[in-house]
Amino acid sequence: MQITPNRFSGNDTAFILQADMFAIAYLRQFEITDLAKTGDSERKQLIVEYTLEVRNQASSGAVYDLTSS
Repeated sequence: MQITPNRFSGNDTAFILQADMFAIAYLRQFEITDLAKTGDSERKQLIVEYTLEVRNQASSGAVYDLTSS
């Protein structure tokens, strides 16, 4: 088990995530395209489409309304 603080999450919430149940799914693979040349510089464009794949929704969860005593 690993605990990682997150400054964007509230102090009263804990998320439980199983990292091996997440992956990156590529909708379009990496593609490098040459762009117009300006002087001596060579410009290129990198195009890719990807998303977060959740392989099992039940493998993660959250605990809300945590309070300290």
